[in-house]
Amino acid sequence: MEKRDQNKQFLFEFDEKGTIEVSQQIMNSYNSGFIGEGTAIADNDDFAETES
Repeated sequence: MEKRDQNKQFLFEFDEKGTIEVSQQIMNSYNSGFIGEGTAIADNDDFAETES
């Protein structure tokens, strides 16, 4: 394994358009629910019917 230069300077660029796009993707995934949500809702509905 090669050793990395501990004193190496890194250059980071800030891209406003990219930031907005990533933020939108995060919000879309947050607001879309979760994987298996449809099954969980169906299971919950089935459970509610048998509980009565």
